[in-house]
Amino acid sequence: MTSLPSKTIKLSTVIALMTFEFLLVACLSSMALSQSQIIYNNLLKSRDALMDQRRYLISEADRLNQQMIALKKNIELVNGYLRDNDKAVADVDNALRRAQ
Repeated sequence: MTSLPSKTIKLSTVIALMTFEFLLVACLSSMALSQSQIIYNNLLKSRDALMDQRRYLISEADRLNQQMIALKKNIELVNGYLRDNDKAVADVDNALRRAQ
């Protein structure tokens, strides 16, 4: 009869150790899952910030493109006035030469 209680103690010890191992694995898994969820959420935030930045850059590029179109029109207009002015100066120079 003395051998029976020692087997019972060993079995209860094994059950206690198995329970402890189960809890330890469950806690570690929960921490790993929690950690990967944090990483995933941070990556989502980074992606959202990059997408916001992309939208801003696209709108800024569009705004600058519109300004460039307007400036090109202004340059063409000023260059037209400059050509007209050059012709007028040439006409006056010709008139001055004939007047002498």
